[in-house]
Amino acid sequence: MSPQKYWNVIYRYAAIAVFGLALTGVVFAFLPKVNQFRNYQSTKNALESDIRTKEESIKELRMKQERFSTDKYFVQQIAHEIGFAHEGETIYQFNDQPASNSAATTTEKVSP
Repeated sequence: MSPQKYWNVIYRYAAIAVFGLALTGVVFAFLPKVNQFRNYQSTKNALESDIRTKEESIKELRMKQERFSTDKYFVQQIAHEIGFAHEGETIYQFNDQPASNSAATTTEKVSP
């Protein structure tokens, strides 16, 4: 084999090595940006979900505000919920939590 062919083979391998190193450099240069983009996307999705929740809450509050200004029975219901009553009226409020049974909460002692 002539020396010219050896140099051609060496140049070919050197070009492949340089191309491989350049490709590796590009991958490592953009990999953090891809991860950062994914983090931004997940944050964006979470914030958009929060915005939708808040918009629904605002819509519900506006409906209650409109109802409060037009429906006198709704006003009475809200007043009763916070403890106001008409003169001579009795309001009964029930707790949602059941009373704890003392027998159910005691622990049994086992003698050896």
